[in-house]
Amino acid sequence: MKVLVLGAGVVGTAAAYYLCEAGHEVTVLERQPGAGLETSFANGGIVSAYTARPWASPDVPKMLLKWFGRQDAPYLFRLRADFRQWAWALRFLRQCTTERFEQSRAHSLRLSTYSYECFKAVRQAEAIDYDQRSEGVIHLFRTAKELDSAAAEETSLADERFHPQAIDMARCVEIEPALAQSRERYAGALLFAQDETGDAHKFTVALAGAAARKGVEFRYGVTVRRLLREGATVSGAETDRGPVLADATVMSLGSYSPLFLRQLGVRVPIYPLKGYSITIPTAGHDGAPLHGIHDGSYRLVMCRIGERLRAAGTAELAGYNRELTARRLQGILDATMAIFPSCGDASKAETWAGLRPMTPDCLPLLGQTRYRNLYLDTGHGSTGWTYACGSGRIIADIVSGRAPAIDLTGLAVDRF
Repeated sequence: MKVLVLGAGVVGTAAAYYLCEAGHEVTVLERQPGAGLETSFANGGIVSAYTARPWASPDVPKMLLKWFGRQDAPYLFRLRADFRQWAWALRFLRQCTTERFEQSRAHSLRLSTYSYECFKAVRQAEAIDYDQRSEGVIHLFRTAKELDSAAAEETSLADERFHPQAIDMARCVEIEPALAQSRERYAGALLFAQDETGDAHKFTVALAGAAARKGVEFRYGVTVRRLLREGATVSGAETDRGPVLADATVMSLGSYSPLFLRQLGVRVPIYPLKGYSITIPTAGHDGAPLHGIHDGSYRLVMCRIGERLRAAGTAELAGYNRELTARRLQGILDATMAIFPSCGDASKAETWAGLRPMTPDCLPLLGQTRYRNLYLDTGHGSTGWTYACGSGRIIADIVSGRAPAIDLTGLAVDRF
């Protein structure tokens, strides 16, 4: 079967790889000159195999009130004259109940652990190097109350694989000496030893190379204009280089997916949440951490990528605006240097912003649409790298007429 994949981010690239493995003739269209150059380019670098959590949690409404009106708020809603933005925001807030959070968390962990096994298998099979580190991720807490509450919530899960180790700051510094200069800022931490870190862009490029060697055709610098419909089917896509026809089409255009699906009458509640990152060169400095770091107060993640320290976070509901806001970037840089003052040369930090394709429940849309040969593999939010391989294998199974290896409750296209 000829399959057309739209988008060569980490999600689309993984889908193309698994579709090719399943025996299909695969073509990928990507407007950028290479793979992984948009949302996959400079993200937080965490593979959250055992800590994937929906952002729509019960503490979000209180956080919004606490930070209301502040330009450096972790979550910033720049409300505009955009009905879709308001509708999405209201649906997101409705998800912020304990019951709905627990349901979404269960679906998230089912997908993330399955995807992690796929991720490890493809990494080994294709000998992919992406500056990976497997020391785990340390979640820092500023007060004993916050630490105790988080530990109780995490250990409430029946599966002990998801239980972290609660550690005081003396133990934190013992296993991560880079925290020595900021030990007084925190009461303790949760250590998630199973999670990993690395460069998502480097992984995506390597996976695209592996897929191309297997026969996937990547057409870079090609912009999709619209999907082509013939009755109850989709025959391919119209591009700036002419039509590209296929027997099946997989939508993996991230935040831009709803813009194309809307043309066919397919409505999906995906909205872009802008995230920022900084990347600090660490060569000649000895203060960068070896573990991944998560500071819940600032909603920031940090990880070492070769001789660089990446810090990423914040969520800005501002439509398709990808402009860099100096104040928000400076906030990330200041927080990073406060925690790791000897990590590197802050004056040479590289800045970036990308659009996360977020659904109200923070879970992807996977499966067939009402057009029998149009499939969705999109809406992965902030966890695209974590979910990518599992999602790609699921889509390959569905397109091939096989039942996916995991239950798709909470992940299927028709839940909205």
